[in-house]
Amino acid sequence: MANDRWIFYNYQNRINNLRHFQSNSLGSLKNKFVYQLLLSATQVLLPLVTYPYITRVLGPDNLGKVNYIDFLSQVFMILAAFGIPFYAVREIAIARHDAVKRAALIRELIVLQSLFAVLSTLFFIGFSFKSWLGAPLLYTLGMANILVSSFSFDWYIQGMEHFRFAAVRTILVRILMLAAFFVLVKSEQDQVIYFGIFSAGMLVIALINAGKLLKENHFSRQAFQLKKHLVPLWHFFLTSSAISIYVYFDTIILNHITHNNEVVGYYTTVLKMVKIFLVMIMALGTVLMPRMSYLVSSGKNEEVRIQLSKLLQFIIVAGIPIGCGLYVLAPEIIVVIAGERFLPAVPLMRTLAFLPLVIGLSNLFCFQTLVPFKQERKFLLAVVAGCITSVSLNFLLIPSLSAQGAAYATGITELLITVITGVQAYKLIRFQLKPAIVLETVLVSLLFIPVVLLCRNLLVTPLPVLCVALVTCIVLYLSLQHLVFKNSVVKAIKDYVQNLLKNQPAAN
Repeated sequence: MANDRWIFYNYQNRINNLRHFQSNSLGSLKNKFVYQLLLSATQVLLPLVTYPYITRVLGPDNLGKVNYIDFLSQVFMILAAFGIPFYAVREIAIARHDAVKRAALIRELIVLQSLFAVLSTLFFIGFSFKSWLGAPLLYTLGMANILVSSFSFDWYIQGMEHFRFAAVRTILVRILMLAAFFVLVKSEQDQVIYFGIFSAGMLVIALINAGKLLKENHFSRQAFQLKKHLVPLWHFFLTSSAISIYVYFDTIILNHITHNNEVVGYYTTVLKMVKIFLVMIMALGTVLMPRMSYLVSSGKNEEVRIQLSKLLQFIIVAGIPIGCGLYVLAPEIIVVIAGERFLPAVPLMRTLAFLPLVIGLSNLFCFQTLVPFKQERKFLLAVVAGCITSVSLNFLLIPSLSAQGAAYATGITELLITVITGVQAYKLIRFQLKPAIVLETVLVSLLFIPVVLLCRNLLVTPLPVLCVALVTCIVLYLSLQHLVFKNSVVKAIKDYVQNLLKNQPAAN
């Protein structure tokens, strides 16, 4: 239920190029990637394991009601954050080795966060007050989530590059949540319990993070210098607010126009399923953002260009086959993960199939390029354009096309933002990408179509078709890319995995 956005990096023979950028207190970037990969794996596996159960127990109507309140509360979470998470990651990364400066920064950010959290919670109550009587417990949990997320301190953990800590913490909490779903959610009436499990997970993580923050920092009484943060926070706030409009308002508009929880259930379930695969592309973005901020602040622009070009190549090589797989296997994925009651969502999944690729690219251009170079205004212009496009298209398309209209609006909006930010990012960093790599990736991915058609003719039922086709397509794709086209990304992944099997990562 949490929204997550982040990617991939380098392998064994290139890790040494970055060792001189790392402090003695930090493990190698390779180890951080391993921890982030494990974290992302659980982020993928938790929905994959629970969705087949939850969707069948709650059904599209109840799931749509919960997802709507969740999306609504996430809008106010972004307002409560006031841009602090993005800003704080960058500033903590820069002040990481200065304990006094870091502690002062944290104190000031917490004061600002407290003010914004209270205001946002009051706005949430005012906005949703008339709806509380219909689902008082769900809206109360939504309000609690706003307050808890405001003090999760994930920005501190990420900025300090505590990836091993974050991985272990989150994996354990997610395992407990997984068990709770199967033990406590038994019928359609357990929608409050379902939502409450997510709230409890957020609270546990926030408490653990707070303990880590307090343990590592010594706070002294100093005069607050809040004004210096307000201008950059304002830019981040405007950006994140605009993002919240085009990310969450499609669901809110869909609910208010259709008044149909079932339709909302189809749409939000597909969005969440598609974004599961986005995590697979963006596993190392959390590792890269503080690293990019550090390299940029150190004037290592050529190193930044090299690493971001490799990241661009990885997103292309991973995103295109994922999109093709989602499009071709949409019926099987929907039936296996969500159940036959969600079959009307198949066209929605096909419309949004390439969303992981598009958002992966926009993440590269925005958070890995424009933000480290402190080009928030250019990022903001792109997001505002996306915001206007999203709202306009949703109001234009949803009345006649319902959820399909929301899907079209989302796809067009994300593509527009990617194009705008890509142009701006290219002015800063001359990314290098050989056209042959894109062409080869597309050609190999198109082979998924005959493979899936053959599996459907031979196996008929969805689960065997999905399993056999998925394994066959992955093996075919990797084999052709590595053996025929000599793709450097696939070769690097192979070398990296072999290195991991030979050398266990050291503890961070």
